[in-house]
Amino acid sequence: MPDATRIPADRLSSLIARIFEAAGASPPDAETVADVLVEADLRGVESHGSTRVAGYVSMIRLGFLNPKPDVRVVRDTSTTAMLEGDRASGIVVAKRAMQMAMDKARAAGLGAVTARNVTHTGLVGFYPMMAARAGLIGVAMNNGPAILPPFGGITPTYATNPFAAAFPAGRREPIVLDMATSVVAGGKLRLAAKKGAEIPDTWALDRHGKPTTDPVEAIQHGFMQWAGGYKGFGLATVVEVLGGVLSGGLFGTDVPPLKDFGREPLATSAFCLAIDPERFMPLPEFRARIDRLVDQVKASELASGVDEVMIAGEPEARSKAERLREGIPVSAVVVEELTGLARELGLRAELS
Repeated sequence: MPDATRIPADRLSSLIARIFEAAGASPPDAETVADVLVEADLRGVESHGSTRVAGYVSMIRLGFLNPKPDVRVVRDTSTTAMLEGDRASGIVVAKRAMQMAMDKARAAGLGAVTARNVTHTGLVGFYPMMAARAGLIGVAMNNGPAILPPFGGITPTYATNPFAAAFPAGRREPIVLDMATSVVAGGKLRLAAKKGAEIPDTWALDRHGKPTTDPVEAIQHGFMQWAGGYKGFGLATVVEVLGGVLSGGLFGTDVPPLKDFGREPLATSAFCLAIDPERFMPLPEFRARIDRLVDQVKASELASGVDEVMIAGEPEARSKAERLREGIPVSAVVVEELTGLARELGLRAELS
């Protein structure tokens, strides 16, 4: 089998949705999960794409992910809301939280919604992009399993605590920042381990506190590193407060650690914010100003050895355009996982 197989996005999305529906999710929820996972694959963020399917299904089977949750609104005001997730798919609840924030922003200018007691939220940038497509500014973040120590410590206390923001543009693509507050997302180590590949020695430390290229050593015994050292840790603290503390969910060392994705409980809490630019200026003017900002960035004199300056989200947008044309390259190990799950669930895996 080749290292990767090019699969059309619609076929991959259809199979993932059918797998989740067969595993117990409602058709709308199954489609939502498929949409977010395939968007990650399209944008080149394979660590948060179809590689997650087997782990999610395992979580359903082990009772860690509730496929038919009772998601409740705990508090609700004109500008804020709190959601109780009932161990639901974090993808499903985060999308609902952002939609609620967007609705409130349309009505009141701002909308902020928290969601607690959910599982993995997938591509965090997906939710701010929802807002940007609607002409709004979007921000999303979430905490998670205690797997990284604080800067200067050795006790796992935070997750990689991703943060994302998106801004609508005019003739330009939206600006989309989607980042872990660690050097890379934990999913990149897990995908490397799945493929039997090494990682750069700048990503994580081994059990002795030395740089390692072994993703299994880093996940099981070592630590990932903060982006920018204490600055990444500081930003992760902001995410921990808004995602974990403010939501009423678990935070810090109260969140169970995670070594084996899909076979252990995974708890997260999220924060979504939407802002209506029209409360500050006409939307066309805001879009034009974003375009001008991007133009200024891209007009920068190039450093030695650099071919082009790109804005946040631009590489991912180019990846999506190419993969919509040519198909999504899915690694052999993930293709095997998907086809195996399809057989177990009595489904036909039509991927070519």
